[in-house]
Amino acid sequence: MKPRELANVIDKFIHPQTFPLSFKFGDDEKARKLKDLAICQVYNISRRYGWFLKFDIETTCPLGIIAYGFAEPDETYRAGKLAYEAGYAIDEEIGKRFEEVVPRVTGYKSCLVAPLEREDFIADPDFVVVYATPAQILRFVHAYLYNKGGKVETSILGRGACAEFLEAFIHKRLKIVIPCYGDRIFGLTQDHEMAVAFPFEIADEIARGLEETHKRGIRYPIPNTALRIPLPMIDSYKKSVEAMRKSCKS
Repeated sequence: MKPRELANVIDKFIHPQTFPLSFKFGDDEKARKLKDLAICQVYNISRRYGWFLKFDIETTCPLGIIAYGFAEPDETYRAGKLAYEAGYAIDEEIGKRFEEVVPRVTGYKSCLVAPLEREDFIADPDFVVVYATPAQILRFVHAYLYNKGGKVETSILGRGACAEFLEAFIHKRLKIVIPCYGDRIFGLTQDHEMAVAFPFEIADEIARGLEETHKRGIRYPIPNTALRIPLPMIDSYKKSVEAMRKSCKS
């Protein structure tokens, strides 16, 4: 399956408000580089504006720099000061525990991001990220489990959403992400938004799961049964309707 085909399936069955994203480790001279921005700013620009961008060591988020393998942790990072001074940890020792569980890849100098449909920008993504509402994210869970059953297990860092995307790439599975505080402050991600990430190598599985579950009646928008239940009306409404129906029969 090609990226544009997957994008079309997602648009048909999920209807996200912003572009699903392709991420690819590497470089491309066509990609625009916006210096001194956090990673969450970069990919949020891409999902809202449709731009082809790249980010690297010049990003302003130390957590993202370490997670994406652009540099080794410095002493401030290793000491737990980042999590502590940002207000997440009671002290630096607890801060170390936050840093120890941040997903990391190594050996990369930059990463590209573009709308999934723009396969002329990224033809073979490493992983895909979709921002959507909880109900829309639920449909990805249905799609992922359709041919395997069981459940989707996930973990929540509460910070470093950009790093959490990498779990999908590292472990080759669906990852549910609650966008972090920084994503919402700097990336302007909204209160109602969540995200899902998955490696592009399971694109066919996701697309097929979305289509098959849709055929079997599990859909988005979710067809609320309340709209199909007759509701009580006041007596004057009832009498008016009955009179008009009677007049039509006469």
